Amino acid sequence: MLRRIATVLIAAAVLLAALFVGVKAEVIRPNMLFEPEGVKGVDTSEYQGTLDFTALADAGIEFVYAKATEGATYVDAQFMDTCEQASGSTVALGAYHFFSFDSPGIDQAANFVATASVAWSNLNVCSLRPAVDVEWYGDKKQNPPEAEAVRRELRAFVEAVEDTCGHKPLIYAGNDIYDRYLRGHFDDCELWVSSRKWPAWVEWPQGGWTIWQYSDAGKVAGAANDAGHVDLDVLAEGATVGDLLL
Repeated sequence: MLRRIATVLIAAAVLLAALFVGVKAEVIRPNMLFEPEGVKGVDTSEYQGTLDFTALADAGIEFVYAKATEGATYVDAQFMDTCEQASGSTVALGAYHFFSFDSPGIDQAANFVATASVAWSNLNVCSLRPAVDVEWYGDKKQNPPEAEAVRRELRAFVEAVEDTCGHKPLIYAGNDIYDRYLRGHFDDCELWVSSRKWPAWVEWPQGGWTIWQYSDAGKVAGAANDAGHVDLDVLAEGATVGDLLL
């Protein structure tokens, strides 16, 4: 009997170790085993190419956040086309900015506003509140920028965008970015959290998020990159697209 129990315990330990290694290597993603319930959306950039909003609506997608700009000068090559494709669709569209640690927040806001305001001028096309994506790129995770400087420039971006459209942008972040730069400093901004390996309640037990990006390898008709993938999002329990409108 003891030998049998020991065998079972060893087998369980091996399985748990394999699960841990698989999750760390992103081969196994437990959250994809349990499709979250709620209002579904996708977030896109030029890598998804032209979006088919009719197909997205048929697939149950209710909102799209499209990348508009990055840093102080870059404009996403697909953004304006996405706005045109969204015209007349039942799928709500929003614009997001990819935040750079290497340029002033006020200059980044000017780039974003100059691009997104063209879409905001027709709220029948781009009706969702803006968002800003704060994540690692290049060697920034290995050499993280100084926290005070990041907070200063991100705050400048947030305030400049709010001055233009009347709403603070949602802030997209993983929990490492949140802990290093955002916690206790941007509580006035709604959170769009990234938790692509584990369910949000594992990585964000404190809750308080508005949007959860639960996959970067989703498959949805109407939006896919060269690998056939798109980021998948879901609103917090009980939330509707109407809660995100400008």
